[in-house]
Amino acid sequence: MKEVKNKLVEIVGEDHVSDADFELYAYSRDLSPASPQLASIIVRPHSTEEVQEIIKLANKHKIPVYVRGCGCSHWAAWLPVKGGILLDMTRMDKILEINEKNLVAVFEAGCTWFKLMEELRKRKLTYLSSEMGGPAMTIGGSVIKAGGGPYGTCKFGFHGQADVLGLEIVLPTGDVIKTGSWAMLNCAPFRREGLGPDLTGLFIGSEGIFGIATKVALRIRPLPEHEDFLHFEFNNWEDVVKVGDAATHEVGDEVAYSLDCVEEASKMGNISVRIHVFGYNRHTIYYRKRLLSEVCLKNKGKKRDPNIAKNTFSKVVTGLPEIFAAGVWHFAGCGTVPLHELPKYVKIWREIVQKYGFYRNTFGAWAFPRGWTIYVHMTYLEPNERKKIVSISNEINRRFFENDIVPYGIGGPEGLQPYVKGKLGAYYDLIKKLKQFLDSNNILQPGILVSYDA
Repeated sequence: MKEVKNKLVEIVGEDHVSDADFELYAYSRDLSPASPQLASIIVRPHSTEEVQEIIKLANKHKIPVYVRGCGCSHWAAWLPVKGGILLDMTRMDKILEINEKNLVAVFEAGCTWFKLMEELRKRKLTYLSSEMGGPAMTIGGSVIKAGGGPYGTCKFGFHGQADVLGLEIVLPTGDVIKTGSWAMLNCAPFRREGLGPDLTGLFIGSEGIFGIATKVALRIRPLPEHEDFLHFEFNNWEDVVKVGDAATHEVGDEVAYSLDCVEEASKMGNISVRIHVFGYNRHTIYYRKRLLSEVCLKNKGKKRDPNIAKNTFSKVVTGLPEIFAAGVWHFAGCGTVPLHELPKYVKIWREIVQKYGFYRNTFGAWAFPRGWTIYVHMTYLEPNERKKIVSISNEINRRFFENDIVPYGIGGPEGLQPYVKGKLGAYYDLIKKLKQFLDSNNILQPGILVSYDA
């Protein structure tokens, strides 16, 4: 590793390479309760060319490389389970272009959602979706795991379903490619599809095992001029599903922009539904708000303070400074389910809450077109509660996966791999074969998403 460290210093500079214990430990955890995993060395590249050189060096010495944005994953998606080099991508955070005519933004993958959104707002533009990890999350990390969040996803779906126009990727060999229209010589990133298959889609959701995203091109939009908020409380998730059905029934013209629902274990049977509506004229807002209000009231919803909804959605894009004030969060059972299947997962969650008697526990769901992303989050105040939380989490994951939830992300061996293995058959085998073809030395994110020996 001494030879490798010296070469890394040549590539990125001495200030951006470290094998000091205190730094290795600082990079050893994400937001999951997975046990700490230590890299051998931390490297902070500043350009695509530096990433290329690092990957070539890793191939030469057959050293694993793991890729970290801001470390916000909650299923062990980048933890260096086999040691080696950990790339911290946060120096690669430049916004390269905001094309107001073609409505395209191009930036380095280490740029955060907060930085991009602040720059877009100055120009009365926006990107109409969010990430569960909050505005501090890097956009490259969000796209590579096909993430999403409560803000905007009811209408526009997850990152990659509509608005990712192209990626610049460093392959595990060190070669660089661009996808979509961007792949054509001197062609701008204006459409997702290029010649042949959709290679952009190959990398979205890959969790970094096929290549390292260094640049991203996104579709952006004019900032809508009007918005409004609704907040209702329900006693029955069957009624909430009817609201979600009405909100997403006109596929492609969903009437709600954001639809977020939560039930706290300490207030079981009290479901808070928060809705965000906006558009480009007041008539549209008035119509959508009236329609959604009628649907909520028809399905036994009780009208509550809309400022609570406004506060919820504004925090998602402006910052979450108090998120850990009530204790450390841990997520479990994160994934997507068909629209009308939601209540059975609530029933499972309630049974597990009653079994363990752990009430610092919330079931959440936010809508996307014709489906829900669901999650359970628990907070714990003392380190000795961790063992109990992990036991609860394991049972939630096991039982949700028995009911065919589609995971939000798979991650490493302490992520969701144990619950997915053996369930994907030929699909999993194909992913493994693609990984073996693209990364014959198995250096990039080994042990993440798929597990095999090179």
